[in-house]
Amino acid sequence: MKPSDGAAPASAPEPPSQPATSTVMAERAPAAGEDAPAGRPPWVVPLAPRLGERPRRTRTAAPPTLPATAPPALRPAWLPATTPTAPQAPGWWGQRPAPGWGVPPAAPARRGRTGRVLAVLAAMVVLLAAVFVVARPAREPVAQRQLRSGQANAPARSDPGTEALRLLQTRARAILDRDKSAFLGVVDRRRASYYTAQSRLFDRMATAPFAAYTFRIVNPSDDLATPSVRRRYAPARVYLPEVQARYRFIGQDDSPVLTHVYYTFVQTPDGWRIGGQGEARPYGADDTEIWDAGPLRTARSARTLVVYHPGDQVLAARLLTAADNAYAQIARSWSLPWERKVVILVPRDQHEAERLVGAKDLSGVAAVSSSSIESVRTGADERVLGNRIIVNTTNIKFYDRLNLQVVATHEMTHVATRKLGGGMPMYLVEGFADYSALRGIDAPLSITRPALTKHVRQGRFDDTLPADDLFRGSNDAAVAYDQGSSFCLWVARTYGNAKLQALYRSFAGEGKPTSFEQDARFRRVLGIGFETAEARWAAWVRRQL
Repeated sequence: MKPSDGAAPASAPEPPSQPATSTVMAERAPAAGEDAPAGRPPWVVPLAPRLGERPRRTRTAAPPTLPATAPPALRPAWLPATTPTAPQAPGWWGQRPAPGWGVPPAAPARRGRTGRVLAVLAAMVVLLAAVFVVARPAREPVAQRQLRSGQANAPARSDPGTEALRLLQTRARAILDRDKSAFLGVVDRRRASYYTAQSRLFDRMATAPFAAYTFRIVNPSDDLATPSVRRRYAPARVYLPEVQARYRFIGQDDSPVLTHVYYTFVQTPDGWRIGGQGEARPYGADDTEIWDAGPLRTARSARTLVVYHPGDQVLAARLLTAADNAYAQIARSWSLPWERKVVILVPRDQHEAERLVGAKDLSGVAAVSSSSIESVRTGADERVLGNRIIVNTTNIKFYDRLNLQVVATHEMTHVATRKLGGGMPMYLVEGFADYSALRGIDAPLSITRPALTKHVRQGRFDDTLPADDLFRGSNDAAVAYDQGSSFCLWVARTYGNAKLQALYRSFAGEGKPTSFEQDARFRRVLGIGFETAEARWAAWVRRQL
């Protein structure tokens, strides 16, 4: 995986046939008192899977906008006539942050969401977004690993895979039925601390609006228990497979969100039970979910669900309003079908956001878009599943209405375009999201793209579109975002929004195009080559600034 540019490598040869899997699933209608289904739901640029790699989740995130109040004359058409109240931080229309705001966290060491790939981090800094890609390396493919110590001693009396599947089925039903007794009935009572932790986990999960919950053992024959794990539970037999969970929220998810956990199943005198989890390192680590940090509350409309912790209801209501306003804004720029529904997660603070995302430092990030990417059995195709937007509450709670709206629209644009694949250049991926988010602001380029304006006036503008790596880990990341969004604006004003969409869609797919292929797509859509388009855009920028 490439943690640098959010693009997928060239298509890999067809992998060997996948091992058999076991799946259990439970679904139900909303119980009395629950939210009724409200109807029917990072942007994500998915990375191509390695051979043998399991499904993963992709995410996008970006640095925070500097909140402020826009002058009344610059009020976007989609905001109410009332001028937003001044925020508690420096204004967006004032000074931009010093270079380096867009430098994303370095790719983190292997942790929680092994099945998730952080990709194209896209939230707004000064009404822009900075992107980074953090790809957790997939654990060694099953087909390439040798049996480890203890794996050959499979018990003759019972098949642990079959027993584990039975326990997972009971657990899934208990989650949906909110049956605590059944949930704890599959846990080893002798492991007192784990049993107590599971009791508390159930109480938190009971506040989540689940509509369906599924467990799947990825490969029943693949036991990840290391010698140290076996010694820890000795003399009992243990079984440690990779388990994939899929869940949907009521009235929101057309497709499930994927998450992974590594349960340690233990054979007790009373039969097989779950004795622990998170003991599969270095082969995998448990994913973190928002209910791990505390009980949940929800705010919803017909299209949007905001999930938050008690105490954050004001921010949740503001995000719900911003998201509902964003649908019309996105519709002006993007006409292809998409779910037109989003789920926004509001962690308690930045530390919780970092655990959810699996990043070490989100201090410069406002929000993260996430989707689940699943390889189908052929290994050549992928399915893009459930979407989530995770905000960094520590930063975004200070945003004024305008900046919060731009963040929401930018991130939701990524969600709307997420199924195009990983072949798009970043100046289109991030440029289009910014273009969509900034269209409602009636202001000159010098106001809406201040980093580019400064770059031109300092004589540093080289008349070229930014390379992908400038969108991450670069002091000029803000300039790169301004260049990408101004290029999309130029295309839309010169050729029309439909041609801009066509150009964006022409890069759909997982393979990164060569220079020749990129030029051919420009000629096919715009009727001019890439270098000609680049030169005309640069001349237009200089005239504007």
